[in-house]
Amino acid sequence: MSAKRAGRKPTAEGDRRLTVADYERMADDYAASPVRGTEIVGPVEIGTTVLRKGRPAGIRKGNTPGQSVRLPEALRERLAAQAEREEATPSEVIRRAVSEYLDRHSA
Repeated sequence: MSAKRAGRKPTAEGDRRLTVADYERMADDYAASPVRGTEIVGPVEIGTTVLRKGRPAGIRKGNTPGQSVRLPEALRERLAAQAEREEATPSEVIRRAVSEYLDRHSA
């Protein structure tokens, strides 16, 4: 998929989307020489609130299927302002908010 079709402009020669072949090469490299504990420089964090923007290329349904939510205009404006302050997308702010709410209110 070209950078233009992906909705982003390349900023440098190496700024392109990774292909399936790229991921296969990385997997082969990892299998041949896995990461050692001495190479890890900090904690590894995996969470639902830290996701790449957009849907993965070439996948119709994945681990992050869409969910429509209707919001009053005033709430949409507050969401947009918060996202801008956090330098995030509104979707990222919504994911964090839902995750935090469920963490606080789960039984």
